[in-house]
Amino acid sequence: MKSQTKLHLFVNSLLLIVLLAACAQAPQSVAGPTAKPTEAKLPIVKIQALDGGITTAVAQIIKDQGFDKSNGFQGEYLQVGGDASIQSMLQRNADVSFDCDLITPALLRSQGYKISTFYPIATQDATLVVRGDSPYQTAEDLRGKLVGQDGLESGTMTAAEIQLKAFHNIDIEKDYNLQLVDESALMRLLNRGDLDAIFLGQPEILISQFTYGTKSAWGPAGEEWTAKHGGHILNISMCAYEDWLVSHPDLARGVMGAWDDALAWIKADPSRLAQPPFPDVFGIEEPKVMQGFVDLVAKTEYFTNSWTEEDVQAGIDFDNYAAQIGNVITSVPENSVVRLDTLLGK
Repeated sequence: MKSQTKLHLFVNSLLLIVLLAACAQAPQSVAGPTAKPTEAKLPIVKIQALDGGITTAVAQIIKDQGFDKSNGFQGEYLQVGGDASIQSMLQRNADVSFDCDLITPALLRSQGYKISTFYPIATQDATLVVRGDSPYQTAEDLRGKLVGQDGLESGTMTAAEIQLKAFHNIDIEKDYNLQLVDESALMRLLNRGDLDAIFLGQPEILISQFTYGTKSAWGPAGEEWTAKHGGHILNISMCAYEDWLVSHPDLARGVMGAWDDALAWIKADPSRLAQPPFPDVFGIEEPKVMQGFVDLVAKTEYFTNSWTEEDVQAGIDFDNYAAQIGNVITSVPENSVVRLDTLLGK
C-alpha cells in the first residue's frame, strides 16, 4: 500500500510540473491589460503666416504652447514672403491665413475668389509721425508739406487715406506733397529734415520714437476709428476660403480658440514677448524698443479677439469708405468680412 501511495504521489507531481511548464510557455494575449490604445490623430489645419513679424509670432505661440492640440487640431505652419502671401492663399496652400486684413478679401472677391476675413488679430496702427521739435501738431497742419510713405497700396497707407478723408476731410494725394520712399529710409530722411512727416506702423513707430525722438501728429488709426465710429478696424486678421469655413466650422472655431488662448497667454505676462525668439521675429534689436512694444501690448488693445457684430460692421464700413475712394477697391462683395456663426446661419 505504501509503494502504491508513493507511486500515486509521483505521478500527480509529474502531471503538475507538465501543466505549469505549459502555462509558462503559453503566449500572452495582445488584447490583455498591458496593451496601449492607439491615440486618435487630430485633423490637420494648415496655417499661413508672413515670414517674420506679428503673424509669425502668433503662430509660434500657438505651436509652442500646444494651443492647436488643446483646441482640437494639429497645426501645420507655413511662412511665406510678403510678395507671395496672397498668391499662396489663392492657391490654397494653407487653410487659414494669418496674414490678412479687411480690404484684401473684398479685392479678391471682386476677382472671383470667395475669401473672407473671419477673426481679428491686431488693430490698425497707422500713424503720421513728425520730429519731436516739429511745429506741426496735427494732420491738418501738414497740408502742402512733404510727407513720406512707402506705397499707397500698403495697409498702413490705405487706412490713413480712408480715415483722413472720412474724419478730417484730407485727401492725402492732393493735400499732402507725398514722397514715395523706401521704408528703410523714411526715418532717416525725417530726422535729417528732408521730410516734414512720415506714415509708419508698428514696430517702426516705436523705433522712431526711441531712436529719433519723434512724436505722433495723427493716429494710431485704430484708436481714432473706435473713438469716432465704434468697433475695431484691423491691421491683421484671419482669412479663409468661404467654402472651407462652411465645410469645417469646428476647425475654424478651433483656430479662433487657439488665438484666444494665445492672447490670454500674452496678456497674462506681456514681458514674455521680450524673450527669445520674439525680438528677432518682430525685428526689434534694441531692448528699450522691445520694452516699449511690451508696454504697448500691456496698456492698449493692440492685439485683440473682439469680434462683435459692431466690430464686423465697422470692418464693412471701413471697406465701404475704401470703395468710395476707389484706389484699392470699388465695391464690397457680400461676406468679405463675416462672423462665423452668421455665415453658417446661426
